[in-house]
Amino acid sequence: MNQTAGAIATPERPLRLNPPTPGHRSPEAGLRNDGLNAAWTRIVQGVTDRASSESSIITVDLAEGESAREFSTRLRMLLLFMNRETGSVSATVSPSFQNDTYPAMLALVNGFHRSGAGEDWSPDGPRAIRVGKASHLFISVNMPVAGRSPSPDTMLEIVGAHMIDAAWYDQRVRPRASYPGLTTVMFGVPKEPTGHDANGSIFGKSIFERERARNLSGRAGGVHFSRQLDWADTAAV
Repeated sequence: MNQTAGAIATPERPLRLNPPTPGHRSPEAGLRNDGLNAAWTRIVQGVTDRASSESSIITVDLAEGESAREFSTRLRMLLLFMNRETGSVSATVSPSFQNDTYPAMLALVNGFHRSGAGEDWSPDGPRAIRVGKASHLFISVNMPVAGRSPSPDTMLEIVGAHMIDAAWYDQRVRPRASYPGLTTVMFGVPKEPTGHDANGSIFGKSIFERERARNLSGRAGGVHFSRQLDWADTAAV
């Protein structure tokens, strides 16, 4: 593929993702040495054991305004390269195309170019990126793409899960998230101790608040990571 990255379409018009300029170094280069590393270990353990029929749901607390984009970009790159010969489908669901999905796609493309793998990826239809036989899909709550896409069989990532309504998730995503051994990871901002909503959250009705509570109650296959508890597994069965 040529120097200009392939088009990734929106419902209105195609957008082009260009590689970074020579010598460019993203501020996201280098995974932070913080508690997210504990979550990384558990997620990678789940997605690399695809032979297992046990699915898991992992919830991860973020602080208000904190982004997991660097973390997620590296995770997506790992999955795509790890499964480029055998094939896999992973997916990211985000609240907003403009605020979440497009920046995530751009970060992934830039990650490939920074790592010297700019010729290894290609667009795979609207909002999907492929490396070999593996592909990663990007789904926006507020701007869906017409047409049916493959269901994830390796990892389903929910970004800004505290801003995604549980009823919408149950209707649009959950029926297609039933592949045996699928690892689902949800990043969200927990409800503040004061009980006030923050950062546009719909806590009481969000998929994050519901699944977080289920993990903390000790459900089978559930793991929760919390900063307040030094990022330890607060529930893992």
